[in-house]
Amino acid sequence: MSFENLVLVFCNGELPSHSRIRYLLPHPVLIACADGGANKALSIGYKPDLVVGDFDSLIRTEPNLEEAELVEMKSQDDTDFEKTLGVLLDRGFRDFLIVAFSGGRIDQTLANLQIAYEYSKRCKMILADEQYLIFPAKENLTMDVPEGTGVSIIPMEDDVNVSTNGLEFELHEAFLRSGGQGISNRAMQSRIGITIHRGGVLVFVKDA
Repeated sequence: MSFENLVLVFCNGELPSHSRIRYLLPHPVLIACADGGANKALSIGYKPDLVVGDFDSLIRTEPNLEEAELVEMKSQDDTDFEKTLGVLLDRGFRDFLIVAFSGGRIDQTLANLQIAYEYSKRCKMILADEQYLIFPAKENLTMDVPEGTGVSIIPMEDDVNVSTNGLEFELHEAFLRSGGQGISNRAMQSRIGITIHRGGVLVFVKDA
């Protein structure tokens, strides 16, 4: 699965390979980084256009940062990921591919997933690691995937109510009250759909 017309956002976690990112998004409209994510981007050959954060982890002496716009925000009320999304949204960007959001500290990974979900009504966001694509969704979602693709649906609120189309174990206005009910499903056709009647979810799609 590959995408077009998205801003590529680097957080400061574990990186997918350069080839994986290049396959997913061959031509990003902008490369934005949350603080030390800039150094992660540079390490695999991406030159940041924009770096946002409190700069407690950014290595500023990196020469390839000379052309990047640096937006320093010292407030500790928001994470660097939130600050980066805020700046991008203020500038009119609404479509993002997020990488390096996971790995290392599990609390930061969970926080990044929660942030992505909370922002999902304001923008289109896809998170990618080496094996999965994650789609935060508070509205209906349709996607084209190879038959047999693994799909898991994780509720992000109480009493999430969803229906599915095209999965092996279909859900029909099902209330997802726990994380286990929607996991380890798979696509039985090339186009699948998730209808969200109440609440919202994270949809995990195996992509490797």
